[in-house]
Amino acid sequence: MAKQKRIQSVAPKEESRAGGIRWGQEPFAPELVASMRRTRRHPRPTMFDYLHVRRLLDDLEVALARVGKGAVDVLDLFCGTRPYDDLLPPSARITGLDIPGNPYGVADVVSAEFLPFPDDSFDLVMCIEGFHYVSEPKEGVREIARVLRPGGHVLISVPLVWQYDRTVLEHRFTGPSLARLFEGWEEVTVVENGGRSISWATLSGLIASMAEWHAPERMGLRRVARPAFAGLYLLLNGVGFALDRAERRFARSSLTLPMNLLVTARRPPHGTDP
Repeated sequence: MAKQKRIQSVAPKEESRAGGIRWGQEPFAPELVASMRRTRRHPRPTMFDYLHVRRLLDDLEVALARVGKGAVDVLDLFCGTRPYDDLLPPSARITGLDIPGNPYGVADVVSAEFLPFPDDSFDLVMCIEGFHYVSEPKEGVREIARVLRPGGHVLISVPLVWQYDRTVLEHRFTGPSLARLFEGWEEVTVVENGGRSISWATLSGLIASMAEWHAPERMGLRRVARPAFAGLYLLLNGVGFALDRAERRFARSSLTLPMNLLVTARRPPHGTDP
């Protein structure tokens, strides 16, 4: 495949709730990175975003068991804390790519260039919760196709119902618009990670977590209030879980409101590049 025009990655700015550090301001301590990794890989019902993370994780396990099978070289694009490495085959060679200024310190390659790799380098490219920062999504998909080997797979997950930073370019996709990016690919599949109920529970938990985060630290008030907030998150997640079961059983409308979308696709063989 001929090389495509290079595009630059867009650095997200997220605030860490451990010490109020701005994203990229300074590296996170290894203990904090490990803790963040655990919350994404082993979420607990006392977390405000438990249902969202749990549903995404369940769908990732199913998808990676399918598209990751037999993968030798894997690219984890915008790898963050790399919480999903163990969902891939033990024999896979995983390359983590992240952008300059990322605070995690676990990437194998750090570059402002979107995909600084030769053609046909990987059997699988996965991008979990990062592709919406790519400034030119169509060009980004072309670049992913370039670095994939013929017959290789891509797996991308993106948020739909979530807050955004007014100072950073982000994209939001619906299921059809996400699938359209992969016209000409094979086996294009879009999965909705949850529906209205999980979105409601997660956003309600987010609002409560903002109150927890802004609780004054004087006299240990935040620490004292932590059990109460954990109980509130547990209640919200319990109600959201029950509503989600009912929604999946009885909802028949084509209208939907998932927290997240996950797409997988297969690059066609040589001669039929997308």
